[in-house]
Amino acid sequence: MTRRPWQIPVIACLIIACGALGWISSATAQGVQTWTGPKTPVKLGVTGRPDSAFLMLALHRGYFDQHGIAIETVTGGSGNEFVAPLAQDRIQAASGSLNAALFNALNRGVDIRIVADFAHLGGESDGLASIMARADLVDAGAIRSPADLKGREISLGFGRGHYSYLMARTMLAKANLTFSDVTLRNMSTPDSLAAMSNRVIDASFVIEPLVTAALRQNIARILVKGGAVEPGAQLAVLVFSPEFAKQSDAAGRFLMAYLRGARDYHDAFVTGKDQDAAIAILTKALPVRDPAIWKIAMPQQIDLNGRVNVTDIKRQAVAYKELGDVSGPVPDIDKYVDHRFAEDAVKVIGVR
Repeated sequence: MTRRPWQIPVIACLIIACGALGWISSATAQGVQTWTGPKTPVKLGVTGRPDSAFLMLALHRGYFDQHGIAIETVTGGSGNEFVAPLAQDRIQAASGSLNAALFNALNRGVDIRIVADFAHLGGESDGLASIMARADLVDAGAIRSPADLKGREISLGFGRGHYSYLMARTMLAKANLTFSDVTLRNMSTPDSLAAMSNRVIDASFVIEPLVTAALRQNIARILVKGGAVEPGAQLAVLVFSPEFAKQSDAAGRFLMAYLRGARDYHDAFVTGKDQDAAIAILTKALPVRDPAIWKIAMPQQIDLNGRVNVTDIKRQAVAYKELGDVSGPVPDIDKYVDHRFAEDAVKVIGVR
């Protein structure tokens, strides 16, 4: 996630398409002009998981308010819960897991717009999403590689149709194994860690910062990092309802605030800038309360200009179809990806 340093113009006035609405200069907005026109109400679907850290920074630092967006958060357990409300415009924006449910919704004609990156895997060293094995089994030499998972019990999160299954399928294939060679269990990551600690299961799909928590608590060891299995894989995206996507000005302002949060997260956890201040917000806003875990966890990869990996989204749609999780044809992904809002946003806040 190497980018040029972000520099926001401090002196220049912002000129935007909706010239009838106003902006005024504000020192508290870090050099970005503050919106003075009527605020646009937006219901935002959030999961409250650690992967929404950058979104919490944007919310708690008032970026949406500065850009004229009045946020009302709607909490859900996973991105799947937001598909129907988005389609009906009961919420206007949400994090969207790239899973079979989303692709099936697109096949049903649900016009959800994929507008920006939310999380993706980096290169081989990226362990944001990892397959972990019980510490006692790894330390004893019983599990040294994915090939040693044959005949063992593995938890893959919430079940079929989720990215954990795609990553595990690729990992097993590289070891000349298939799902029929292992016993699959479906449970949340916290429950998986408890199950490994109690020696109920042998391995699990785990995401940061719980990867770091498992290592610190001596529950599990990293067997394989996600970046080594599927480098560049798109894990989650920001999605808009079809009606909100028609409000191009408001949608663009939403992306300005959203990307400022992503850049703050990057600066705090990749370059170390104002990290303690960011952690102070996140330990209050999210379930991970230990500042030390935030300091040492593998940072989440987010494109600082909002671009999504369309090629990988298409690959995943095909993979879910092969697994039998997508009904009907593979959806036309290009029809639903819309980079306009992110492109408009970076014209204002700058490219990184």
